[in-house]
Amino acid sequence: MPHHTFFHLSQKLGPIIHLQLGQIPTLIISSPRLAELILKTNDHIFCSRPQIIAAQYLSFGCSDITFSPYGPYWRQARKICVTELLSSKRVNSFQFIRNEEINRMIQLISSHSQSELDLSHVFFALANDILCRVAFGKRFIDDRLKDKDLVSVLTETQALLAGFCLGDFFPDWEWVNWLSGMKKRLMNNLKDLREVCDEIIDEHLMKKRDDDQNGDGSEDFVDVLLRVQKRDDLQVPITDDNLKALILDMFVAGTDTSAATLEWTMTELARHPSVMKKAQDEVREIAANKGKV
Repeated sequence: MPHHTFFHLSQKLGPIIHLQLGQIPTLIISSPRLAELILKTNDHIFCSRPQIIAAQYLSFGCSDITFSPYGPYWRQARKICVTELLSSKRVNSFQFIRNEEINRMIQLISSHSQSELDLSHVFFALANDILCRVAFGKRFIDDRLKDKDLVSVLTETQALLAGFCLGDFFPDWEWVNWLSGMKKRLMNNLKDLREVCDEIIDEHLMKKRDDDQNGDGSEDFVDVLLRVQKRDDLQVPITDDNLKALILDMFVAGTDTSAATLEWTMTELARHPSVMKKAQDEVREIAANKGKV
């Protein structure tokens, strides 16, 4: 694992290691004291992430929380996410979505009780479905986008953001991105993202007009950001591209991490049958006659 490798390197080379990754100088810090100086004492200097090529395209000019530079816009975006999108009240309002999707997953697993089932795919689908419904109010986009659905477009986005791009390490070599095909993939995915996001926003604006007439006040993340966008107290105006970037941030940051956590939890339980049995006994004891947890 990378962190093990870096630890062994630090044992040989010391707490500060300089790597020249192409044209990009990179420091590896392996000392708690030095890490505190960087992450706490001088956090305002080091907190901005490198703006990789994929983010420049797919986060709409690095206007999401992950890649936007530290400053008034970043602070405002973070505050909106903490107080509006991820508050306890907002998270609790989506409990029924989590329940429905988990029940659907359990039914799927139960229907395959006599055959093999790829749990990695199941967990990834669960995380995708929950976050799509929470963020966009739907699982899949309809067929108006030439058979492109929401999940397939966002899966490509995730792959591009997490993938290796030689151009990130040689910024002066613009031709590398064209030669490798990365630039074309980014432009195609950005086009798909814009079409998907524009359609979703239009649908929410229409739904909002209907809800105002019918008195339905339920909101997903898009509804919340559309409402916040109209506020007069914003220090930095939120453009439509900013809105798209913030929504995609919530989705991309949540799916892989949640699915990977579930996958590794099940892997460790399978590797340790005694722990699995203990967990099963505890669940059965707590659930008792409830039927489900």
